[in-house]
Amino acid sequence: MTEKVKKKSPLPEEHRERKPAGSRGKSVREALQGLEKENRSLVEQLVRASALIRELENRHYEASRKEREGKMIAAGLLHDLRNPLGVISSCAQFCLENVDLDPATREKVQTIFENSQKAQDLTKQFLDYTKTSLLDFKPIKLHQVLLSMWKMSKLESAPCRVAFETRLDKRLPEIMASRENLERVFLNLFINAIYAVSNEGKVILETRLLPSRDRVEIQIIDNGEGIPKEQQERLFEPFYTTRETGYGLGLSICQSIIHQHKGTIAIESQVGKGTTVTVLLPVSQSGPPPERGEKKDFPKSQTPGPT
Repeated sequence: MTEKVKKKSPLPEEHRERKPAGSRGKSVREALQGLEKENRSLVEQLVRASALIRELENRHYEASRKEREGKMIAAGLLHDLRNPLGVISSCAQFCLENVDLDPATREKVQTIFENSQKAQDLTKQFLDYTKTSLLDFKPIKLHQVLLSMWKMSKLESAPCRVAFETRLDKRLPEIMASRENLERVFLNLFINAIYAVSNEGKVILETRLLPSRDRVEIQIIDNGEGIPKEQQERLFEPFYTTRETGYGLGLSICQSIIHQHKGTIAIESQVGKGTTVTVLLPVSQSGPPPERGEKKDFPKSQTPGPT
C-alpha cells in the first residue's frame, strides 16, 4: 500500500515572513519624496513658462505700440505732404492751360503735372492704409452698396464693354457695417475685375445668406486670364502689384477693412479660367469672426447690368 503524501500546511500567521515596519515607512517616504521632487520640477516649469508668456506679451505690446506710433507719424507726414503736392499740381495745370509754352517746356510741365497727380493719389492711398480710426457701424442694405459701386467702377475705369450679371439672394438682411469703407472695398474689387477681363469679358456678382443666417457671402467672379499661383500668395502684401499703374495698396486696404468688420476675404484663381474673390461679412458685429462656409444653392435673381 502506497504511502499517502501529506500536504504541507501553511505556516501559521506568526511564522510568516514579514517586512519590517521601518521598511514600509521608508518606501512611503521615498514615494513622497519622489512626488515632491516632481512637483518642484513642475512648479519650476510653470514659473519659466509664465515668465516667457510675460516676455512675449511685452514684446507684442511694444511692437504694437511702435506700429501705432509709426502709422501716426506716417499719416502726419503724408497729410502735410499733400499741400505742397497740390500746389505743384495746380501751378503746372495753370501753366499748361494759360501760358504759351514752347513744345519742349510744355512736355516738361506736362510731366510735372502728371507725376504730381500720381504722387497725390499715392499719398491718399497711404493715408487710407494708415487710418486707425474706429469704423462707424450702421445698418446698411448691402445690395444697394454693391450695385452702386459697380456703376461707379464703370465710370472710373477706361471705356469698356464688360458684361455684368447679378445673382442676388433676396433673403439678405441689413448688416451692421461701415458703408463708406465697404464702398471703398467693393469699388476696388470691381475695378480689379474689370481690369482683369478687359473689354470682352464678364463679371458676375453673387450674394447669399449662409445657412447659419449670421453671415453673408459676396463673390465677384470674372473670366479673365487668371492669376499665377506664385502671385496669389502675395496679393495682400502691401506694395505688391502686378499692374504697371498700381501701387500695391488696394488689396491690403481691402483686407484691413474686412478684418475690422470681423470678416474674411479670399482670392481663388486659375490661369486661363478667371478669378473669384469671396468676402464673408457678419450680419451683426457682436459675434466672433466668421469662418468660410461651404457653398450651397439658393434662389437667385438674374439682373443684366450695363454693358
